[in-house]
Amino acid sequence: MKNVGKSKKHSKIILIAAVLAVAAVLLLSVAGVFQIREVTVTGNEYYTREEIVDLVLQDARSHNALYLYLHFTYREHPDIPFVDTYEVKFNSPSSMTIRVYEKGVVGYVRYLGKNVYFDKDGIVVESSGELLEGIPMIRGLTFDQLTMYQPLNVSDPEIFGKILDITQLLTKYELHPDEIRFGGDEELYLQMKEVKVALGKGDHLDEKVARLKQLEADLLDKSGTLHMESYTDESTHISLESSRS
Repeated sequence: MKNVGKSKKHSKIILIAAVLAVAAVLLLSVAGVFQIREVTVTGNEYYTREEIVDLVLQDARSHNALYLYLHFTYREHPDIPFVDTYEVKFNSPSSMTIRVYEKGVVGYVRYLGKNVYFDKDGIVVESSGELLEGIPMIRGLTFDQLTMYQPLNVSDPEIFGKILDITQLLTKYELHPDEIRFGGDEELYLQMKEVKVALGKGDHLDEKVARLKQLEADLLDKSGTLHMESYTDESTHISLESSRS
């Protein structure tokens, strides 16, 4: 009788071990089937594909489609600087698409040691030590405080429409100045390396920026002030006031 009892107990142990082994194999199989191997990223401009993937898939478990599905269904998305929101779509058990909706940044100002980025309406969208490539610094704005997700409290709110106009033109002609500066009497300046471009009070901007694009290569080894205040298609006066002796 003792041998029979021992035999049953031994068989039970073997059965449990077999069940656990099968369960382990199934789990490993599922983990392999649902492992994310292909990630497509769309809508990104400020971030590279690799940066978005690293920010969204932050740990080893995040490369498992089942884990990701549960994570993004029942938990809030991790915040990503300069990204308003993003969507995750599973194309198959091993591939997914991340659709990014970035914040519409047009410029930034320096405030308390930070780069404060704002959108076309002057609303502060991010305060960061990070410097975004292709986003110009805006100088000449007067404000005494700022609040995240609120407009900069500048003395002239219409200035944001002017900033949008010039940044759209710069994008159109693929120009990337280091700074955009508003001086007294609404005068507009661009800083391009060692050359300060004086554009005047904002009239004939399209013509001026188009001509500036043509001159861009010639300005690379120059320094001084390029006077384009009076430039039009009819009156083509441009002079470079050199800063070199």
